[in-house]
Amino acid sequence: MRLFFILEAGELDYKDLLEAIAKAGQSLADTWLFKTILAVIVALVTSVHGSALLAFTVLIFVDLVTRWIAISYKHLQDCSKSSDLLSCIVNIPAAFDAGWINSDAMKHRFAGKLILYLVLTIMAVDADFLLVAAGETPLLLKVAWVYLAATEAISVLENLRDAGVEQASGLLDFLRSRLSVLLDRLKQSEVY
Repeated sequence: MRLFFILEAGELDYKDLLEAIAKAGQSLADTWLFKTILAVIVALVTSVHGSALLAFTVLIFVDLVTRWIAISYKHLQDCSKSSDLLSCIVNIPAAFDAGWINSDAMKHRFAGKLILYLVLTIMAVDADFLLVAAGETPLLLKVAWVYLAATEAISVLENLRDAGVEQASGLLDFLRSRLSVLLDRLKQSEVY
């Protein structure tokens, strides 16, 4: 709200502007559960694009939780305690209390990724619209969504690997090899 008053009064002080942007970002990150439920409703109403937003929200949340598990694993290792997956999950509150997990940094990372994915999706939809208008096949939205989903999946698997889950390494190698094949196919389709 302060941002609008600054702009209306004509007083553009960059410190006030940055402070207002930070407060707006903080308010966006607050009440994430309510906003997630709202995203579910939007997904139902808006069909494909809203469903994709919901899917990305879930992927980012899973990435965040698996990151907490990986940090909790390191905390347990440092304390010379048992560090199986269940112990890591149960230890998350203790890792928060010990300062190993910083909720503000994680919250900003979550909100930042969601905003970035939303911006990239809007860009891809608009670019595909222009491609269709030019008589070309729309491709950017599909490529953007595959890339973003694969990036999140790789991040989740890396977090699980860092948490000592042995199976994650094999899945990570498999996913990377499949993505390499997919990217090669996309490059070949651009040539012809």
